[in-house]
Amino acid sequence: MKSVLIIVLALICIDGVSQKKERKKNATNENDPSELYFDNTTMRYEDREYKDYIKSVTFYQPGNPISGNLLALNSNDRLVLGFDDLTGEMKDYNYTVVHCNSSWEPSDMMETEYLNGFYDNYISNYAYSFNTLQKYIHYEVVFPNEDVNITKSGNYLIYVFEDNDQDNPILTRRFMVSENGIVIEPTLKPASKIIDRDFRQEIDFNLTYGALNVINPITNLKIVLQQNGRIDNQISDLKPLFIKNNELTYDYDEQNVFDGNNEFRSFHFKNFNYQSINVQRYSKNDTTNFVDLKMDMKRTYSNYYSVRELNGKYVVDCENCSDPDLDADYGLVHFKLKYPEPVEGGDLFIFGALSNWQFKNECKLVYNEEGRYYEGNVYLKQGYYNYHYVLLKDNESKGSVSFIEGSHFETENDYTIFVYYNDPTERYERLIGVRLFNSLNTR
Repeated sequence: MKSVLIIVLALICIDGVSQKKERKKNATNENDPSELYFDNTTMRYEDREYKDYIKSVTFYQPGNPISGNLLALNSNDRLVLGFDDLTGEMKDYNYTVVHCNSSWEPSDMMETEYLNGFYDNYISNYAYSFNTLQKYIHYEVVFPNEDVNITKSGNYLIYVFEDNDQDNPILTRRFMVSENGIVIEPTLKPASKIIDRDFRQEIDFNLTYGALNVINPITNLKIVLQQNGRIDNQISDLKPLFIKNNELTYDYDEQNVFDGNNEFRSFHFKNFNYQSINVQRYSKNDTTNFVDLKMDMKRTYSNYYSVRELNGKYVVDCENCSDPDLDADYGLVHFKLKYPEPVEGGDLFIFGALSNWQFKNECKLVYNEEGRYYEGNVYLKQGYYNYHYVLLKDNESKGSVSFIEGSHFETENDYTIFVYYNDPTERYERLIGVRLFNSLNTR
């Protein structure tokens, strides 16, 4: 009897591993050049909506809609995932959580190794929109929760699917769970190269790992630097220039430098009854609200002006409403950028959190020959929005903000340093430290 039980357990484990390998084989990420990249039925390990009727995905710590997607391991931290289904028809949505390595590929661990509780869970919190032209159902889940808890640090993906069918993806969102095993001390200054000093920002930093036993830090530590949450221009795989006891120094002249870029443009349409910041006019028909923004001008060679904004983020909000999640309506927002002629060798995009920090087709601008300007329409929920116009050159993955917006050392930016440890004694990459800082506070 004991031998039969052992065989059954072994078969279950093999089946679990094979399912995980099959999921990994059938999934892809933003670096995959295959046709699967464009397939909305294939799960990708990035922030993505797989259905056109899924809009306004928010992901933040409770009470702070611009807080980001970071949890501390073994803490009471929570994240709120919310989204709208514009069909207005109630559906059964489930979610699961997948552990990933530092390159956002699924790790070799099984769910039992990084989750306590149920692996697939039902999203039971939903409500219908109220008094809106665009009807929708708002879904929301707070996690970790009594159904599922996370036991390991690292990169994670929350994966929402329909009708308990993981081959029917709805949306995916990245988040991180961090340990507190390392001290990160950043310094921001003008670029070391004289030619770059007026428009680029250099990030030098020291790591001190104290009592944490780090084996071969040069090989087993991985550093990722991000600016305002962007993926396309992140810096990774920096190696320490100096090592002294448990302190590592990263003090480069070129490899750790970002364009300062410019402050984000912004607009809001919290109330359709009056024209707010950067809004030219409102209109509507029987089915749609329309929001025409004022004509934008390029800022490539303009002087720098300090402006308070959200560093590319957005907040869903409406005036004279009790619950923006349910009371905020939608509008088709029309963007216009004055430009003398079409750009050759690339495309211009509306870029920011409203585009998932990606170059989405729905955010690509089209040139209006008659008016000599670029234009584009994005369907957005009422609120306050930041954005840039970004050039993506043909066959490249990193966008240029400075092409339209200009670049200045003085620009206020948010930065994040992630430190991953590929512990030889473990089967996954630990996220042993994260440091968030603002360019104005580290000079």
